Amino acid sequence: MAIETLSNPFITVLTPQAPKFSRVTDAGEFRPDAIADGYALECSCGELYRSVASAIHCRKCRNYCVFGYCTHVVDIRTGEVVAGKVPSQEEYRQAAMAAAARWEEERKEFEASIEMESQSGPAWEEHLVLTRQQSEEEKEEELWDIQDTMMGVQ
Repeated sequence: MAIETLSNPFITVLTPQAPKFSRVTDAGEFRPDAIADGYALECSCGELYRSVASAIHCRKCRNYCVFGYCTHVVDIRTGEVVAGKVPSQEEYRQAAMAAAARWEEERKEFEASIEMESQSGPAWEEHLVLTRQQSEEEKEEELWDIQDTMMGVQ
């Protein structure tokens, strides 16, 4: 199970509507030299590794897999799952919906950070309003402190 990446056009794209749970790549058509070089283990997102431990802790799966972590590792020589468990279609659908919401929130946060850097847009305007309010509150507190000092309260 994986999503399409720029570096690997042979990876199957899975959608919440029609997930496919089969071997992601075919050793005969995808980088046969990778197996000869020892990269015969494929994680959930389609990245190739030499060891099961490295594949199951794949960092790319955090971004490219709807689960946010590597769910299973496949030996591309045999198609056998050597670590983890292939999720069911229902588990995949639920994770895909949660990931879509999570990715939308991340997109909004990213756009807000771009607005802050460019000093334009609604996020920047909101920042200016908050800064003005804090500045006014600080000035008022300073005046109260001066009055307390003059009256000998402090």
